[in-house]
Amino acid sequence: MIISYFKLFVLALLSTVLVLTVRKQTPELGLLLSLAACLLAVFLLSTWLKPILELFHRLRAKTGLDESLTEPLLKVLGIGLLTQITSALCSDAGQSAMAKLLELGGGLLCLYLSIPLLDAVLSLIEGLL
Repeated sequence: MIISYFKLFVLALLSTVLVLTVRKQTPELGLLLSLAACLLAVFLLSTWLKPILELFHRLRAKTGLDESLTEPLLKVLGIGLLTQITSALCSDAGQSAMAKLLELGGGLLCLYLSIPLLDAVLSLIEGLL
């Protein structure tokens, strides 16, 4: 894991220097290089995802929670991460309004996906009363 993080660290530093160098002459190429570095970073980080998902599934099995309640949590996590990355890329490209719109859309989508969880909490509260 530490080696993977070191690779990510080196990738981030090298890509930042490269993007800053290239962006002076061709800003479009700088954005494409930044996007490529992000995709490579996601690939590096994906190796960390497997043990996290396995732990999540074990916790779900031991607690007996229904998959319809735990699945939205994973979706919200993925949407949050994707929103952060795409928003940062839009900001880097000088599209701050689009970045804010993506953040708003990501937040609304997360809230929408949380409806089953909120509904289950409401049912639980109604059952207790």
